[in-house]
Amino acid sequence: MSIMRLVDRWVKGTVLVAAALAAVAFHHNHVTQPCAATQVGAGGMCVTVQHGGAA
Repeated sequence: MSIMRLVDRWVKGTVLVAAALAAVAFHHNHVTQPCAATQVGAGGMCVTVQHGGAA
């Protein structure tokens, strides 16, 4: 196996592991940091929204 093929496999594996860890972190934040009633968002990333029109 050539060195470039080994590097390609290592990069693909690293990206897959990082994606899996990101999904686990997103789920954990979504469960442990829910948005309040006046917020929208997911994964612990909430934005406050205004109800009832502009002020």
